[in-house]
Amino acid sequence: ALEVKFIHLMSGVAPKDRAEKMLIRNLAWAAYQAPNQALTLEPINTFDVPGYALDSFEQAVYLMDWVGAPNIHLQFDAYHAHRITGDVLSAWQKFGPRTKHIQISRYPGRHEPVGGDIDYHAFFDGITKDGYDGVVSAEYNPENSTLDGLGWLHTYA
Repeated sequence: ALEVKFIHLMSGVAPKDRAEKMLIRNLAWAAYQAPNQALTLEPINTFDVPGYALDSFEQAVYLMDWVGAPNIHLQFDAYHAHRITGDVLSAWQKFGPRTKHIQISRYPGRHEPVGGDIDYHAFFDGITKDGYDGVVSAEYNPENSTLDGLGWLHTYA
C-alpha cells in the first residue's frame, strides 16, 4: 500500500543456528510472495545489538545465495560495516556489487556522518567509481537538534 522501494528483512536476536534456518525459510517465502519487491538484508554488529543473528556480510551473502531469489539484496550500513570489519572501504570493495541500499552515520557515536573514523569522502569516491547509483540514506541519532545536525549535508554536496 505504501509502495516502498525496499523492505528491510531483519533476523532479530536469536541463537544463530535456529535463526539462520528460519531466516532462510522466511526469505524464500517473502521473495516468492513479493517477486517485484526489493528486499534487503543488513548485517548488524553484535557490539551494539548483542545476539543479533545476522552479524556478518559473509553470512548475508551466503543467505542470499542459498535462497537464490533475484529480489534479495544487501543493505550496506557503513557504521555497522566499520564496527564489524574495521575497514569500510575494503568491505565495500568486497560486498558493494551485492548492495541495493546504503546507510551512513558517524563512527563512533552513530551521530551525523562527519568526523569520526570513517572517511566518507573516500567512501563516496569509491561508490561513485564503482558505479553505484542507488540510494544513500543517513541513519543516525542527532548529536544536538535535528535542524542543527543537518549542516553535514553541505560537507558532501
